[in-house]
Amino acid sequence: MKKGDIVKFRKAVDPGDEGLRMILLEDLDGGRVLVESIVDMKIRPTYRYNADDLETCSEEKKH
Repeated sequence: MKKGDIVKFRKAVDPGDEGLRMILLEDLDGGRVLVESIVDMKIRPTYRYNADDLETCSEEKKH
């Protein structure tokens, strides 16, 4: 995974997580990454997740 990739959860834990896509905002740093949810909001929420919990998607980049 690298900055700008579209990622998703490897295994969804909460309802709705299986369809959530996120943009990777930072390259891998110490096992955790910063992502921005791709949602229809003016200010998109950002989160830090363990890189092992995410995988890249085959979708095109969305910015």
